[in-house]
Amino acid sequence: MSTYKVSARKYRPQKFSDVSSQEFVTQTLKNAILTKKIAHSYLLSGPRGVGKTTIARIYAKALNCPNSKDGEPCNNCDSCTEITSGVHPDVFELDAASNRGIDDVRAIQDAAKFFPIKGKYKFFIVDEVHMLTQQAFNALLKILEEPPAYLIFILATTNPEKIPATIVSRCQRFPLQRIKIAEIINSIKQIAKEEKIKIDNDSLFLIAKLGDGALRDAQGIFDLSVSFCGEDIRYKELKNFLNIPDKEIYFRISGYIREGNAKEILNYFNELNDHGFDLQTFFNGVTEHFRDLMIVNSTGKTDLLDESDSIKEKYSDEAKLFSADQISRLMKILFEAENRFKYSSNQKILLEAILVELSRVNTEVLDLSDILSDLKAVKKKSLTEHSATSEKKAPSGIDLKSNDHEADFKEEEVKLTTNPPESNIVSEGKTDKPENSSDIISKLKELFDTEEYKFN
Repeated sequence: MSTYKVSARKYRPQKFSDVSSQEFVTQTLKNAILTKKIAHSYLLSGPRGVGKTTIARIYAKALNCPNSKDGEPCNNCDSCTEITSGVHPDVFELDAASNRGIDDVRAIQDAAKFFPIKGKYKFFIVDEVHMLTQQAFNALLKILEEPPAYLIFILATTNPEKIPATIVSRCQRFPLQRIKIAEIINSIKQIAKEEKIKIDNDSLFLIAKLGDGALRDAQGIFDLSVSFCGEDIRYKELKNFLNIPDKEIYFRISGYIREGNAKEILNYFNELNDHGFDLQTFFNGVTEHFRDLMIVNSTGKTDLLDESDSIKEKYSDEAKLFSADQISRLMKILFEAENRFKYSSNQKILLEAILVELSRVNTEVLDLSDILSDLKAVKKKSLTEHSATSEKKAPSGIDLKSNDHEADFKEEEVKLTTNPPESNIVSEGKTDKPENSSDIISKLKELFDTEEYKFN
């Protein structure tokens, strides 16, 4: 029989001080132990792999440990050892995902009637409690209302919104947060040191990021990496083994999108597809890439990015090449396509269409201020040329610079300014159209890709 243990089990925290990123929860529970203000039921909620069951076990050890100090268990006495190995007679763990019926809750009620055998408290740790049926919740509600003094319930769940409010209101609730990448890196580095595994910083960062805030997931990826790479984990080999798109790929994709080069982006995507990249991972990577660009473009800082320093520098340079409106339009397309992509029967074709749309949206959109500037330039040119034509047609013998006619020409200038050059100008009973009024019409056709409508 193999004695090998995965890292998530072998290096599971055994004290409150070993738990990462949950200081609010661990410190509160330690204070409750020291002040002897012990509640009869707790609700621990949060994403997978952040320490819900681990904290529940440590709390059970600390309350039943005869040698606890500063709210921490000693981990040496019989009680701590039995709880760690899962054989303590007063600590029960129930998986509500597979034991979710009313009969299972009634079994808890029957067991709760008896006093603890070895410890001070009897614990019931119910994992994934949201999976219980409505009838099971109703049965659990009764014992939560009036529990014996020696009985403590710890309910753990990843979906607290599915738990009835009547249950939640009878528990002290502790929402656990995702574990920070820096703390995951430190944990993996410590495990590698204990196991005498060499691993470079880029590999550490990649494993921590793939953990997505769950230390258990990151530890599982580390074990997988050790199985493939042996005792020397290097980033290049690890990246090829995990078959994950590199960040450089997304920078190249965003470059084609910025240039509006639909042809090259399709050719490049098909090259990537030949490598067997998971399309959902690739889509999520593109979305995250433009999210990072949006953050840097909006704040001017890279502190909010979960990336290495070299990648942060690239984002800082890349964000300057996009405007805020351009990134907003790209993000809107990606979010609108998210549900369609997830349930599409042919994700490859849909992703190709999305990439083409991303590459064209900004090239087909013109800034309104630029349009107005172009129209003003054409109008100014038409006014200047029309004024020059009017001066040439002035009657001979009239001095244009004389004071007697200065007011007349000022009045004419006002008329030219208030009336658009494309409007008809009445002169001596005739309707004349300025020669350059067609410039504005041509410009409008060019900008809006329209044709002039003529009345019959």
